[in-house]
Amino acid sequence: MAEWVPVGDGFVEADVIRWKEGVFERKGPRQGRVMRIGERLVIAEVISEADEEGWVYLLIRSCEVISAKPGKVVEALPIGKEVKRKRRTVARGNAERLLWSDESARAVVASRFLGNRKPVPPTPKGEG
Repeated sequence: MAEWVPVGDGFVEADVIRWKEGVFERKGPRQGRVMRIGERLVIAEVISEADEEGWVYLLIRSCEVISAKPGKVVEALPIGKEVKRKRRTVARGNAERLLWSDESARAVVASRFLGNRKPVPPTPKGEG
């Protein structure tokens, strides 16, 4: 059985996460007013961690509509679609992650000292 644990914004590349997100519709003159029309539960795999601007790239694994206002249509995200969301937006939706079969492997990937290092380009001779 799949076991989900709260993660907030502490997810890493290769995690499978789920969160609730609101669905909005622009309304009014010049589309200035925004109205919440529903909510959906999204399950996605993290393709890449947040960039400098806070965007996380995700691959949709499952999506279901939780609620919709009467007369409004809320569409589920298509499975297999790549999307991007702000890290804080996902965290705000009570994000949970699916436990890995080997959590020690995840610990290596999540470690900023072991698996999650950004490679440093070699310094040419005479410049270091």
